[in-house]
Amino acid sequence: MTSNAKVRCLCACLGLTLAAFFLGGCASFSWQSAGSDLPVLDQESMHADTPQAIDKELQQRFVKKSEAAKAMFSHNGDGRLVLHHKYGTTILPDQPKRVVVIGMEDPMVALGAPMVAAHDRPDSYLHEALSAQGVDNVYINDSTNTINLEQVQAEKPDLIILRDSYDRNAYVALSKIAPVAAFDLQDAETSLLAIAITLGQPERGDERLRQYYDVVKQARLAIKSRIGNSSVALVRVLKKEIRLYPYPGNAINRFMYDLLNLYPPPLAVAMGNSKNMALSLEAIPDFQCDYILVSCGYGMSSGENNEAAQRRYESLQADPLWQHVPAVREGHVKEVDSVVWNSHGIIAKEAVIKELRDWLAPFTL
Repeated sequence: MTSNAKVRCLCACLGLTLAAFFLGGCASFSWQSAGSDLPVLDQESMHADTPQAIDKELQQRFVKKSEAAKAMFSHNGDGRLVLHHKYGTTILPDQPKRVVVIGMEDPMVALGAPMVAAHDRPDSYLHEALSAQGVDNVYINDSTNTINLEQVQAEKPDLIILRDSYDRNAYVALSKIAPVAAFDLQDAETSLLAIAITLGQPERGDERLRQYYDVVKQARLAIKSRIGNSSVALVRVLKKEIRLYPYPGNAINRFMYDLLNLYPPPLAVAMGNSKNMALSLEAIPDFQCDYILVSCGYGMSSGENNEAAQRRYESLQADPLWQHVPAVREGHVKEVDSVVWNSHGIIAKEAVIKELRDWLAPFTL
C-alpha cells in the first residue's frame, strides 16, 4: 500500500470511529467517500457451494437452531412446560385449542397451525392464507402500535402468541387475558421450532425447517452456478434517505449472505455490524456492486411515504452518479416488493429467495 493510500485508509477508519461516537449508537451512519481502500471480504472465508458442503453446513445450522429453541424451555415442579422469553416466563397450557396470534402469523401459517384470531391486513402477503382459515382479525393501530384488547378477550383464548417487539405494557395487558408466549420473529428459524414446541408439535417444526433449508439449498446452487462471487447488495429508498444494508448486520438481508452465500460489495463489508447506512451521493462512486436489489418504500399502510420514496428513487435513477455504479451500467438492478422484503419469517424469506433465484438464475433446475 502506498503512503497516500495508507493515509486515505487511516482517514476512513477515523471517520467511521468519529461517526459512531457522535451518533451515540444510532442504527445508521452516513458514509463519506474514502477513496478506493475499502475492505474486501476474503473469498476464502466464503462457504463452499457443492451439494455436499451445503448439506453439511445446513445440518450444523439445524442443530444449532434446534438447541437454541430447546434452551428456551424448562419444566416446573408440576411437570408443566415453561417458556423463557424476553418478558420473563410463561407456564404453557397443554394442547391449546384457541390460539390468538399477534405479530407471529408467518411462522404459524408456515407450521399450518390453527388460529382463532390474528392480525391480518388486506395488503399482507399472508392475507390469502389467513382468510382461507377463517381467522378473525385483531385490529392494531399502526400509528401507536396498540392492540385491541377487547377483541383479543372476546376470542376467549387459552394461549396468545406474541412477537416480542411490543413493549412490556402490551405483554402485561395480554397476560391478564391468557398465557402469553413471546418470540423474536427476526430469529425466524429458532422461533419456528420454539412455536412448534409450544404447540406440542416439535416434529412439525423440524420438518418445516428442513423444507425451508431445501429451498435455500436449491436456490443457492442455482444462483451461485450462474453468478459465482459477483457482489449483491440490498438498497432501500425512503422518503428522506437511501440506505445500504450491510454484511451481515441486518436481519432483513442477512439470509443473502449467511444462507445463500452471496458475495457482498466492499462498501457493505466496511459497515461492519451497523444495521444500515445512509448512502450519500458522495459515497456512490465507492459503491462498486454487480447486482443491486432496490426496496422502495415503507411497506404496508404508508401510502404517502411510499409515494415520496418512489419519487426519490426516480430522482436517483436520473442522477449521473448512480449511473456510474457497475450494476446500474449493466442493467443488473431489480426493484422488489418492500412489504415482503421488510418482513421476517420463513414464508417471507422463501418468497424473497424465490424472487432472487428467478432473477439471478432463471430457468435453472
